[in-house]
Amino acid sequence: MVIDNKKYDYLFSNLREQSIEGIYIFGKDDKYHIDQKYSLITNLENKIWSDLYIRLELALDQYASKEYLLGIKSLPIPRDRFPDFNSISPIIENSTGWTLLPVAGFLDEELFFEVNAKRKFPVTDIIRKSPRFDKKYHNRDIQNDQGYTPEPDIFHDIQGHTPFLMNKEYADFLADVGSLGHEIIIDKRKLGSELVAHNLKRLQNFAWWTYEFGVVKNSGAADNYRRIKNDIDYEIYGAGIISSYNETNNVIQCAKGESKRSKFIPFDMEEIIMTRYDFSNIQDRYYVIDSMDDLYETYYDNKNLFFYEG
Repeated sequence: MVIDNKKYDYLFSNLREQSIEGIYIFGKDDKYHIDQKYSLITNLENKIWSDLYIRLELALDQYASKEYLLGIKSLPIPRDRFPDFNSISPIIENSTGWTLLPVAGFLDEELFFEVNAKRKFPVTDIIRKSPRFDKKYHNRDIQNDQGYTPEPDIFHDIQGHTPFLMNKEYADFLADVGSLGHEIIIDKRKLGSELVAHNLKRLQNFAWWTYEFGVVKNSGAADNYRRIKNDIDYEIYGAGIISSYNETNNVIQCAKGESKRSKFIPFDMEEIIMTRYDFSNIQDRYYVIDSMDDLYETYYDNKNLFFYEG
């Protein structure tokens, strides 16, 4: 595990306290890999999944990105019951080489980036608002509502992320981010622990404002895959938005001018890597990329920004 060091935090904008106190964090030495026991899924858990899926289904069909729409149509992700990892993983593997890695919970940075670099995507089969979730965090102050959980749950992992893993360019990009994170952590450049911690935060910022909470300009090209035409200027590709009804609704309302809670900002690589975030509330901003190809190209051309030398 990388020890957090705040020496260079003064360089960031939007600086705020970041704490996941109370959340179990698994490392290499822990028993982090656990197989999904699908036969033990309860009717209540199936209902929670179904309620979340149905509540978001129409909005995502209208406002999610083309990559998401094609991916969700290609995978056996049911709307009325828990997804089966063993049904989904082989299809993704045949498409882009990624497999699902069932895990016990939140992975530390070193382990997370290492498995991503190997095209293994961590997924948990616990879901918000369920007895298993509540039992895991008994007597711990962990927010648990239908819009957000600080620890990713199965709805975030499967509904939010896996459809994108069916897209080759996205899959290659995500694996490269994993390799970059691993490279930062092993520190072959001998920058030292203080700069490793700082550069890792730069990468975390990038991930947060892109594939977790990013939006892309609406070109209209994805409307052929929708039931209802997208009537705002943006498409959603961030999994943190896609898996949250409240966040999705906020994007729509702000894009339509019905709310001023959040602003849309043109994508700037140097700005986003230096901008911290709040993982406990609706985002106050969304960075807008011109296209997914533009995201990939900008990332590949600017990886040197993640090796700040002080």
